[in-house]
Amino acid sequence: MVFETHITAHKEVAKGTHEVTLGRPTSFVFKAGQYTQVAVPKLTHSDPKGRSRQFSIASSPYDMDEIKVVFRNSGSGFKETLLHTSIGASVQIEQAAGSFLLPQKVTRPQVFVAGGVGIAPLMSYLHQRIDDVWEQPVTLLYGNQNPESAAYLGELQQMSKQHRQFSLDNIYKRPTPGLFAKLAEKHQVAVWWVVGPPGMVSVTVNGLHLGGISADKIMTESFDGY
Repeated sequence: MVFETHITAHKEVAKGTHEVTLGRPTSFVFKAGQYTQVAVPKLTHSDPKGRSRQFSIASSPYDMDEIKVVFRNSGSGFKETLLHTSIGASVQIEQAAGSFLLPQKVTRPQVFVAGGVGIAPLMSYLHQRIDDVWEQPVTLLYGNQNPESAAYLGELQQMSKQHRQFSLDNIYKRPTPGLFAKLAEKHQVAVWWVVGPPGMVSVTVNGLHLGGISADKIMTESFDGY
């Protein structure tokens, strides 16, 4: 199903990283972890991949007014077009899809590993659940080149102060299997959720296996096109 909507806000949320807010159509439904396809009516900058892209939704399913998507400005024709599309302009979105569904009932510790804008689906989940009572701890391992390039860093730091069961650990170095093997030793009973560029996901999963985490405790989502 395709919905007509409009842009309500543009915001830079880190160096080279942008958030676009869209009005949420009444019958648009999604779960934390899912994505939508966003299409502009016409490209103002040519793009061989066309006039649409898939983006994970960064806003809470409980927010009935807005849908937020976030992306690195890679310089593609589509992203340049979207960045320069004015507030109030019409765009189309498709009904949400995706199987990277974050847990609604948490019965054991959870570890989220996000690389770059892989933070988007995790923000959706945290926005949805931050005010809940958590019976199990949630740890976010957030990888970026530096603090300036980390989207939503200030908000995540505030969340970690607000919620005693949520902890944030930033990683500002190239990930290696050895790094995640050591991290796995600290979280042996946790379920791991890994989302980011394909190379980062592969390195993380290899490290977790080396650290003794079984495949059934690792959920992954790879983002292409960075």
